[in-house]
Amino acid sequence: MPTATKLVSAILFAALAWWIGHMIIPYFPEEQRIGRFREILAAVGFLTGWRFLGRHAGAGWNSAIAFGLGASGILVFWGLLIFSGYEMIRRSMRLSYGGPTEALKDQVQIAIDYFVYLKPPEIWGSLIVGGLALGLIAEMVKRRWP
Repeated sequence: MPTATKLVSAILFAALAWWIGHMIIPYFPEEQRIGRFREILAAVGFLTGWRFLGRHAGAGWNSAIAFGLGASGILVFWGLLIFSGYEMIRRSMRLSYGGPTEALKDQVQIAIDYFVYLKPPEIWGSLIVGGLALGLIAEMVKRRWP
């Protein structure tokens, strides 16, 4: 059911995800295609804010911090899964794999390679501080408009 908390959480988390995507792009290799990276990450952030953060708001301030940080972790997980899966499918279309097991193993390696792009401290700082702040904002919205 739509609530103000879910809507605010979704919009703000989408904005955070877009900003994180914008911060990651300079660390990609030059031959890396960017495409709709920020927009897709923002869509993942929107769904994370709506389905996770907005749903769990209202359990108290400590829980708000935990759920905000958890939402950042979910954003990282799904972002890595989606983009490594896309890259694996792109490579499989060029018949790079001998079978599905080899493709899935390579997807894990691609995800690990993409995780390295998250290495700079400003990206982790933005994820942590942003998730923490958005968890608290979701809690405030839930208390204001239950």
